[in-house]
Amino acid sequence: MSCLVKLRLSHFRNYSNLLWEPCSDLLVLTGENGSGKTNLLEAVSLLTPGRGLRSAPLGQLGRFESHEWAVFARIKKAGEYLEIGTGIQRETESHRRVLLYNGKRFRSSQSGSDFCDKMVSAVWVTPQMDRLFSGGAAERRRFLDRLVLAIFPQHMTELAAYDKAMTQRNKLLQTRFSESAWISGVEHAMARHAVAIAAARNETVDRLNKHTQHTTDYFSATRLDMHCPIGAFLSYEPALVVEDWLREKLLDLRMHDRQKGRASLGVHRSDCVLTNLHTGQSASMASTGQQKALLVGLVLTYTHIVTKYHGIPPLLLLDEPLVHLDETHRVALLKSLQAFKSTVILTGTDQLPFLPLKGKAQFMTVHHGHLLPSNDE
Repeated sequence: MSCLVKLRLSHFRNYSNLLWEPCSDLLVLTGENGSGKTNLLEAVSLLTPGRGLRSAPLGQLGRFESHEWAVFARIKKAGEYLEIGTGIQRETESHRRVLLYNGKRFRSSQSGSDFCDKMVSAVWVTPQMDRLFSGGAAERRRFLDRLVLAIFPQHMTELAAYDKAMTQRNKLLQTRFSESAWISGVEHAMARHAVAIAAARNETVDRLNKHTQHTTDYFSATRLDMHCPIGAFLSYEPALVVEDWLREKLLDLRMHDRQKGRASLGVHRSDCVLTNLHTGQSASMASTGQQKALLVGLVLTYTHIVTKYHGIPPLLLLDEPLVHLDETHRVALLKSLQAFKSTVILTGTDQLPFLPLKGKAQFMTVHHGHLLPSNDE
């Protein structure tokens, strides 16, 4: 299990100083809009690799634009207690985010996979994701890559290396087009990292789909399909063959990409499609409520995959999860969460929809950056 034992916030968003020691693994936070519910979930999400559930710039996380903020948590993970902290400390002219692990600073020189191993695994659903599968492809890629990270911690390193190589290629095509050997070296790196990224995405999607094939509950009957020529090629050819193919394609596309000012082929242009297995309907064509149910189903399936892979389920952060769901799906979701083996935090503006969890969850009221016991607790 991964359980949140203690959470401390300092100058974070609208929280001046907060110390919270949950007394349950199932937590319901209610309060009016703007009270700080999502801010608290965001703080927990920053204990995971990446920039948290809002992907906000670090300078915007401090209270009243403070340049310094901190998030600290004690987590019980697989029977052991871990202390993890992150935040910004003033360092001469710049501000850099730091990570503390069991009281020691984690150095940026350490590998990306080590960094991910030290962080907490968590997954979340937010209102901004309700139309994820009918919006732009970039958001879907970011969503999928967050799922991949929990299974393949080195994925973050591969993404960063790919972006760096692609940026270098774009610049060289504009400024040093005649230097073919230099460009070829960058394309070699770009192809190598692209194949690693596509392989990790393929494996994650395959695991999700294999799980849903044997599931018949209200949420998990979904199929996720990748739209990526590199990933498709990998399904029947070895990685080295795909790398060679991609390098040749990048060579052929140099003049075209120079004119466009960007790379026209690569994993940065991949997309994914979510489909309802019962109806065959794509999420992009579904109603907002149907999309929400499909998204929740995908996230719940993912928690099972992570649990099977690591032996420990991730933390689950659900911001306004019942909005847009019909009554049948609301009941099914709340029932399934009662059996979850890690900390689950749900938020809403009203306690009424969460009443089936009374006696099973800890209810708290969020009020202007403070956590208070609910009136009837």
